[in-house]
This record gives sequence, C-alpha cells and structure tokens, in this order.
Amino acid sequence: MNEKLNLNGAEIVIESDLVRVRAEPGLVIASRTMKKSSDVTLELSGPPEVACAGKVLSVFSAGDFPHVIVVCGERCGDRIPEILQLAVSEVTSALGLLREILEPRVTVVSMPGDDGFSAPDLRKSIRLSSQNMLLEGPGVEELLAGHGVTADAMIDAGMELVVGVEVTDELRERLGSEIKRALGDLNVRVLLAAALHIEDDIRRRRILGVDLTDDPAYLYSDEVIGMAVANQVAGTKAIFNFKRYDEEKPGVIGELGPMVDDAVAGLIAGCMSRLFE
Repeated sequence: MNEKLNLNGAEIVIESDLVRVRAEPGLVIASRTMKKSSDVTLELSGPPEVACAGKVLSVFSAGDFPHVIVVCGERCGDRIPEILQLAVSEVTSALGLLREILEPRVTVVSMPGDDGFSAPDLRKSIRLSSQNMLLEGPGVEELLAGHGVTADAMIDAGMELVVGVEVTDELRERLGSEIKRALGDLNVRVLLAAALHIEDDIRRRRILGVDLTDDPAYLYSDEVIGMAVANQVAGTKAIFNFKRYDEEKPGVIGELGPMVDDAVAGLIAGCMSRLFE
C-alpha cells in the first residue's frame, strides 16, 4: 500500500510499513510520552488498514502485535491526553483486549491548538479501520504475567503451605509440571481469563455499581471461580485445599486483586492436590 492524503492541512503518507505525518503548524504526538515535532514517522507492525471519518484518520496494523495510529486533522493538540485516553478505550472495546496490552500500542498525532474535536469521528474511524482485522489475543500466561503471576511465583506460593514433607527441587519441578498441565485445560484457561477480564472491567469502572476496592466480605463470586478452577484441576478434594490458599494467601496470591487472587489460588490448590494424591 502506498497512499498520500491531506487531512485539513496535515499531510499523511502511508506505505507498507510506515506512516509519515507532516503539518506546517507542527505536530503534537502522544503515546507513552508526549512530544512536539514538525513531522513524525511511525513504523507499522504489519499491513495497514486505513479509515477516515470527518477530520480523524485511523491506521490499524497487526503483525506480531497490534498498532493503532490516530491522526486528528484539527488543531486540538491541547486536548491530546483526553483524545489518547478515548482512543485507547475505543481500541480496547473494538478488539476485546485488556487495556494494559493495548495502551503502549496506540499513538495519537494532532496539530497544536484547541479548535474542537469530534469524539464520534474518532470512534467511527477506529471501528472502520479495525473491523477487518482478526487478532490472536494474548495467552492466559501473558495476562497472568502482567499481574506478576509467573510459573516461579506460583510454585513459590504453592510451596509455602507444604507441611509434613521436605520442599525439594524435585517437588518444585513436579508442581511446575502440574501447573503447565493444568494450563493446557481449556476450561481452566477460560475460568482464569474470565477472572482477569472481570477484574479489569471492575477496576476500569466499566461495570457500573460494582466497587471491589475493599474486597467486601459479601462478595463470593470470586470464590466461586476459584473453587471451579480447583475442582476442574483435581476434583472435590481440591476445593478444601483451595480454602487454605484462599485464607492464607501465600506469596503472589496476596498481591493480587479480588477476582484474580481466588482464580490463581484455585489453580495452585488444584495442582498441589494432584501432587499429593
């Protein structure tokens, strides 16, 4: 693809792996950081899909990871933090991926000034540019790792509640193998993914009327997920073991949010139950 566009004074060149934007008044660019420049060249991760709505153009590409570039053909650089936040939210909604995965992969380019901005145009351009893209989302392991839940962290947590036997390298390796086996179970993966997404939705206030900042005592749906994970891994006996890990919250479990902590506790409890059956 090789295309040259003019969006209300902003010159945009789109090639197979690059997007170049130039404007006489200069540009304000925002992603992880904000900066000003007379022009900007951004590398794409894959073939681009381009859509324009009003004075907003979106370039969506998906190679090894998604990348979205939003160019505003209006002098709205003073509002660019607000526009970036809106763009990230819209991309998150459009693609069904967690905000943490997408935040570093959205870039907004605007001209300086504040002459107005159309949020509906931004939403429409992003939807149009992304609608033909089919993405492989991150794996459950990647999502867990984003919360600090690595294989080693789960093994450490599992070993903290071992009683009556010596904790050896062999025992740790066996637990690691059980965790790997459990994560190969589709139902376990779905339950963990559900907990991860629910917690993200709650934390981002996408579910109105639900506040779990204090992990209220009357909340038990998190424990239902935890028990379901434990039961799926090792049957009824694992539910009793889940209670120990849920109450003691050893290691990384104690560092997690109200939904994910129980799901991970269920995974570890189930794997520990299999280890000693």
